[in-house]
Amino acid sequence: MKKILFLFLATVLLQSCNDGDIIITTFNFDDADLKTCGVAGNYVFYKVNPEALESLSLRLTVTDSLYKTEGVKPYILNGTTNFVNYRTYDGVLGNDYFCSIIPPTLPRVNVDYLAASGTAEFTTIFGYDDNDGVPADKEFDGDTDGDGLLNLYDVDDDGDNVPTALELDILNADGDNDPFTNPLDTDGNGIPDYLDPDDDGDGVLTRDEDKDGNLDPRNDVTDANVGADYLNAAVAVDYDINQYRQHTYKINKSVKIVLKNLVLVNGEEEITQETLNMGTLTNVETIPKTTTPVF
Repeated sequence: MKKILFLFLATVLLQSCNDGDIIITTFNFDDADLKTCGVAGNYVFYKVNPEALESLSLRLTVTDSLYKTEGVKPYILNGTTNFVNYRTYDGVLGNDYFCSIIPPTLPRVNVDYLAASGTAEFTTIFGYDDNDGVPADKEFDGDTDGDGLLNLYDVDDDGDNVPTALELDILNADGDNDPFTNPLDTDGNGIPDYLDPDDDGDGVLTRDEDKDGNLDPRNDVTDANVGADYLNAAVAVDYDINQYRQHTYKINKSVKIVLKNLVLVNGEEEITQETLNMGTLTNVETIPKTTTPVF
């Protein structure tokens, strides 16, 4: 059996035989976006190089969700339920070629290599989004208020029952349209309000300056000329609030797919690839979460 080893650095040239074999001139998907379609039980991942009229596709028949847990999970390619194809065509592929219920008849397949063995390695990454106005790379690496939710997905980082998003520069005082660059610091102690459990520095926690006990200190106002009591150092009444507000955030899942020890076969020809990075898909699944931290 003729064995063709792909180095896969950019465009790879293969030598043709004198017995009439079709020449494969390219095997380059570096600039192609990884795409997917299908549902649990029948997943398809594919990349298309329209210039060379070629595709690389992965199909997995699995009953569980591919993105359920974070981490690395391998899937064995068996050539039947789990397999990879490298194909060339006689025309440009339509946008729904890999996702049609009925397989398209055009364009025609010129060459079709099927994976006889190998592994599809999935690395699922969870990204947390609390939409609190603080960029993820600027979030404090920890749990400021100790409520069990890391700041990365805590909508109220300091646990004062005033959402972080409302303790930034919401009035755009600096004119840069970035609420994070100059967050509020009511008591001027160098700790921004969104990380300060006592915003006005009066010795009573912001959370406890909630006279009506509705878990929202913003609507408790003794002096309308100053504003809410939690921002008024002259008002320091402790109502001993021992409960956090409900939190909502999202988990955005991304997945990286790497094919390993791949053996693609077409008749007597064989393409081997030790490691082939298919690419990364972002936001393949978004899970909304609602929770009330235990006080």
